[in-house]
Amino acid sequence: MKIIITVLLLLFLTLSVYSQEKKFIDEKGDTISKDIYRKKWSNKDLLLSVWSHKDENGKIYYTLKKDLYLKGLINYDSIIKKLEKVTNKKFKDSNTLLIEYYFKDDLCTQNRNNKWSKSKISNRKFYTTPIKKELEKKEIAMIVLFDNDIILKNKPKRKNEYYYKDINNYFKNKFFKNPTLCGSFALIKPNGQYIIRNGEYRADFMAQHLKTENWKIFFNSED
Repeated sequence: MKIIITVLLLLFLTLSVYSQEKKFIDEKGDTISKDIYRKKWSNKDLLLSVWSHKDENGKIYYTLKKDLYLKGLINYDSIIKKLEKVTNKKFKDSNTLLIEYYFKDDLCTQNRNNKWSKSKISNRKFYTTPIKKELEKKEIAMIVLFDNDIILKNKPKRKNEYYYKDINNYFKNKFFKNPTLCGSFALIKPNGQYIIRNGEYRADFMAQHLKTENWKIFFNSED
């Protein structure tokens, strides 16, 4: 009898997940169909990202945003000081900073619950640490930051740690103002120029933007 109840419960939960109401919204704020949403998001010329969230009734919203790429100028020294406070580490003033950012309530994966256990961090580092080591050879310092409201079981006192909470969400408020499905990346050069890319990506792919021909797409000069 217990087995039958368990099976029925699992079936109910599965059906509930698949029957959840979904709403698709374009970058102008208009409600659109799922097919149009997919076409727009897959159109690289539109430079769109997306944020997905649930309301209090479990309804899922998929909202397109016109912010796949952002750029700007910042005081590099002030950013270094903030990053050193967050990480308790020193950075060379010649380092280009590469920040990967994780948002609270991100529905990128089904098990995203605002909790990063030691095993989850370890599993993720299996992929990111080799990339980090390669970037360091190019004077690129890679740091992974998490929304301050995420529970992060990191080891901040370890010399090789590079996963940290964004204390008081300083970097979120400065660079990553609009939450994006599957996180965001930032490249910050010593001259203060920075590029943000919102959405699922890889740190080594992000670093390719530092090539002169790619950087010039965003900035006309190297000063």
